[in-house]
Amino acid sequence: MTVAQLARNGTAQLVLTCTDPQRLCGEITRLCGDGFLHRIDLKPLTFQESHAWLEAGLGAQVSASGAHALWTASGGNPHYLKMLAAELAESGSLLKSDGVWVLTSRSEQHGRAITDLITTRLGRMGDGERKVLEILSLARAVPLESLLSLAPADDVDSLEKRSVLVVDDSLPRMARLQSQLVGDVVRANVPPGRSNELRGLLLRSMNPDLGQRSMLLSMAAWALDCGAKLGREEALEAAAIANRQLDARLALRLVQSIPGHATMPGAIAEEARAMMTLGDVAGARDLLSLHLDGPGDESTLAEWVRLKLAEAAVLLALPETTAQACETLAHVRQRLEEKVGEGQDIAALREELVLAESQAASYSGSYVEMAARLEEFLQDFESHGTEFRLLAGSWLCEAWALTGRQSEAADMAEQLMADCHDPAVSVAAARRATSRLRFAFVLAGRWDKEAEMVQPGDDLLVSAAEALPTAIDLPKAIFRCLQGRGQDGLDALIPVISQLRVQDNEGMLDVACTAAAYASALQGEQEQALRYLKEASTQPRRPTWRKERTKRYLAALARDRVDGPEDAVEELLRLADADRDEGAPGHEIFCLSSAVRLGAVAAAPRLMDSALRCQGRFAELCVAYARATMSGSAELLLEAARLAEDMQNDRFAFDIAETVLHLDQVQLDKTALRKARQLAETCRQRLRTPQSGNQEGLKLTAREMEIAKLAANRESNKGIAAKLHVSVRTVEGHLYQIFGKLKIVERSELSFALGNVEGGAK
Repeated sequence: MTVAQLARNGTAQLVLTCTDPQRLCGEITRLCGDGFLHRIDLKPLTFQESHAWLEAGLGAQVSASGAHALWTASGGNPHYLKMLAAELAESGSLLKSDGVWVLTSRSEQHGRAITDLITTRLGRMGDGERKVLEILSLARAVPLESLLSLAPADDVDSLEKRSVLVVDDSLPRMARLQSQLVGDVVRANVPPGRSNELRGLLLRSMNPDLGQRSMLLSMAAWALDCGAKLGREEALEAAAIANRQLDARLALRLVQSIPGHATMPGAIAEEARAMMTLGDVAGARDLLSLHLDGPGDESTLAEWVRLKLAEAAVLLALPETTAQACETLAHVRQRLEEKVGEGQDIAALREELVLAESQAASYSGSYVEMAARLEEFLQDFESHGTEFRLLAGSWLCEAWALTGRQSEAADMAEQLMADCHDPAVSVAAARRATSRLRFAFVLAGRWDKEAEMVQPGDDLLVSAAEALPTAIDLPKAIFRCLQGRGQDGLDALIPVISQLRVQDNEGMLDVACTAAAYASALQGEQEQALRYLKEASTQPRRPTWRKERTKRYLAALARDRVDGPEDAVEELLRLADADRDEGAPGHEIFCLSSAVRLGAVAAAPRLMDSALRCQGRFAELCVAYARATMSGSAELLLEAARLAEDMQNDRFAFDIAETVLHLDQVQLDKTALRKARQLAETCRQRLRTPQSGNQEGLKLTAREMEIAKLAANRESNKGIAAKLHVSVRTVEGHLYQIFGKLKIVERSELSFALGNVEGGAK
């Protein structure tokens, strides 16, 4: 009361903070209503804000997937986030590896301090509010209509106003807790009997048409936790959903809860899929071998198909069993084609087969066949569900981009981007599709679209249990490397690599290390590049065609910087030959254009011929570059460089500009030289590259640098001579040498030229 009176009469100015505005005393609350206090409700931190907060608090970089897991658990609450990071660091679950904080695969979620804090806050709540919290913590998300039928509306409103729970805008509207930590603490303190009772109440209150299907997985997990009876079909369906969401550990729990699951084809299929997600290829193979070698069974068609698809996925992971995997898929297709009609179950199985066949084609590089099959299957596009359309469409984008139809691929990718953020699409599916859409944009030369892409799920507090480090930052980092931005690429790659060294279920560490080797080489760190190349040489599992090509392409570019262009050009031409033989001109022109830029001028006619058979802006750039290279025209080369710059391919533009600067200076007019110098300097600054190898012979002596700086500052020759106590003729002689080394013809170009040389000396 005293404080309120001081504020009212102007004696004191107040700054108040509180965690629960609903519990402020009446005097302070009335200050807000009477205009003496301005209330500011702080929103939870976004993922980007949380990531920055963690790095500032921990004093080092934090891997994106680790930061996302902590942000999700805390709900963006800075207090919880800070306490959680401290507790996980103390327990070793948050580990500093290679100077980067990474999240290990340990199961600890939080410690005693957070439990005590949350328990204290829960103790202040009434019975109705606690009941709401118990239901939401156990069910994860509940239709608002069902929640209001089980608890007083005032209690639900009170918790929502205090940001303890949030209600999304989906249909039906779903309520969930803002912080997973609160849910974890509440759930741990609900006795099994009470938990079972609440589950029964919720089941009876739910309308099957209002979200029950979307809750199948959480309700099944709840049943496991409280010992409730879970039917075989319900457990299997929930396991399938968990696998689609990459929650492999929950999928295994659900499968193994089924009595006699070891003899059930459907259960074995889901168990094998979960093992593959966890990176246990050998375990999945052994599991399937035990079943396939056993006696026959009377499984349904759906169970048989899913078992065979799981078997094919395991066989594809090993190069020696590729043919066997293709035979298995062909057998499945034959069985399904024998089924007359398009029942819902058969249609769903055919969709699963199409995705499995696309995956198989991605290993063998059979993109022409993949494109033909997908085009036929997707003719009636709207008849399929959103998630399948996205996944199948993204495969088609990748196939088109590689087989020369880049413009069509980019157009479809642009249409599919919105579906990546559709609530009906799981985050795991969206991230897999996004990787392929990014690839299509890159091959089509739509680098502006690639740079604009927002990773699905980055803004969602609910994510898959198994974090995917490669889904969050690796594509962006590789894109920076393709642009030639070595330092930007390294900044993004180092935390990813540190996380992958701890947990790499997808087997992507070798690609990340290869990209880091190229980025290091761009920055002149040759020893570091060699270390990354050595680490990338180990490959735990068979790569897809795209992954293998990406790795070999980046490794060749790294070798150019480390060992010289001869071996790099030879490898790039080998890759281009393989691409041509396998019907992938979209990747062939990538390799050929790099080989020509590294000195294989004789390959320019082939580059133009291959690029003319492709679509898209990158193909147009390759045609222009090949034609300019064959003609030796500085003007045509500069036109190609401008195309590359407009496409945001800074490295390509820089290399062409440098080529112009090293043409016979007698054949060049001063306008072309000036344009080339300015373009090279602009690109160099964006690339943040220490110094191009082409600049090695352009170093100025100390006296030349001194004179050049004075001349760049518009000092006359006579003035320079007076300042340095030398003759005017000496100054003129030095300037002649400087202009020759820097390949410029006018005094006005000195500032650009010196920026290039001095930038390389930093």
